[in-house]
Amino acid sequence: MVTPINRAVDIYRDDGITALSIKALRSLRGRATLAYWRFRGSRTFEFDGVEATFDTQGRAARSLQIFDSGERKMVRDLLSELEEDDVFWDIGAHIGFHSSFAGQRARRVEAFEPTPGTARQAGKHLERNGVDATVHEYAMWDADETLTLDPDSAATDGESVTVPAHRGDTLVDDGLAQPNVVKIDVEGAEPRVVDGMAETLADDRCRTVYCEIHRPAETRPSVEDHGSSVEQFLESLRDLGFTVETIEDRGLDLHVKGTKA
Repeated sequence: MVTPINRAVDIYRDDGITALSIKALRSLRGRATLAYWRFRGSRTFEFDGVEATFDTQGRAARSLQIFDSGERKMVRDLLSELEEDDVFWDIGAHIGFHSSFAGQRARRVEAFEPTPGTARQAGKHLERNGVDATVHEYAMWDADETLTLDPDSAATDGESVTVPAHRGDTLVDDGLAQPNVVKIDVEGAEPRVVDGMAETLADDRCRTVYCEIHRPAETRPSVEDHGSSVEQFLESLRDLGFTVETIEDRGLDLHVKGTKA
């Protein structure tokens, strides 16, 4: 097991005392920021005139800190893309960050979050921000079956969780509204989600898709764990009629946007 002391020793040995001091200060600043927002109890964000407020108790404060540092460009682009009659699908909704903004521009939000506790948080945030949405407590996948989520996944809070899984195409066939704009962020399983909703994405009514693509890393799943590579995944979006552009390259995470002419 790698402990904080082990990591500190490795940094000191490899990069020196200055690098260790910088990392220690950043860690302390991050912890102080988390403590501040947990004490406040809520946090409000504003993007291009759209405002949303979120609870900051427990793990939500850390999630919001990550969103604040890494999701701003995607949220701004999403808000610029949405129209008032749109249906927005948020696949991997987590605590409802993107949906809480998108739902104030779009007509309807369908949010998909398989982890029960996280889904409840998403529902509370969407209600708090006046968003007309349904939170679906199941995974999006390439088959209609049951999945056991990895306990090491960021979505499960360290617990093994068994959840239903559905193909997006099956949901549309069964009557769920066809999306116009889709966001996918599912811990490396993006290829499976796209395979399971290929007809839905290829439909001309679906004009935009946003994806956070997880590159290979030792500490978490990636697209390679689901039979693909970054380039193969991007090509699968192109095959469905999308022109793909990069919104932001964050190293291990690649944020892309696919649009149709």
